Amino acid sequence: MALRITTRDQQARLVLDFLRCAMIPLRQQGVRTGRADLLDTLEAPSVPAPDAVLGDWDLSAFRSRTGAGEPPAEGTAWSVGGGDVVSSAPELARLTLNVAKAHHDAAHGGGRRLVYGGHTIGVAFAQVCRVLPDLVTVLGWHSCDHVGPVYEGDTLRSTVSVERATARPSGGTLFELRSLVSADAPEQPRPVLDWRFTAICA
Repeated sequence: MALRITTRDQQARLVLDFLRCAMIPLRQQGVRTGRADLLDTLEAPSVPAPDAVLGDWDLSAFRSRTGAGEPPAEGTAWSVGGGDVVSSAPELARLTLNVAKAHHDAAHGGGRRLVYGGHTIGVAFAQVCRVLPDLVTVLGWHSCDHVGPVYEGDTLRSTVSVERATARPSGGTLFELRSLVSADAPEQPRPVLDWRFTAICA
């Protein structure tokens, strides 16, 4: 099911506008719905220019605190050192009010608990911050594809690449980043996340 979520603040300013592809269970197994629409035919939400989001932010405060050096160039890629073990999956799902059974019940994950997608993204973002310690915030997502299941106890590892880097006249650098995340597996790493987003670094 394709969902479009639009959120505005108390002054009717647009805060979030995104498409989400959610999987929902059918009441009866094996039923053909007669619907197989391609989600890429949906109209994409409007994306504001980064400067419109940043406004008059003073990034110099972040630079003085982080001691940022020269920003990385386009084409730079890092294999993030060290993996992170996914733990406390059901606790995080409950704390974020995610009520999907699969995130709590091992019977729905082939005997292993599936991890809430936001949990995987959070681990991926922590690894991005390790290679870009002067990252201030994420300004927008272009895509975020969960390409494989993540289970509690998996060790996640990331490769982060700079697809575009644009220096701002008022300071800071806009980065178009891609994070490819895999889970350790006995045979070979199992791809689990492909995330493209825009971030601002001091």
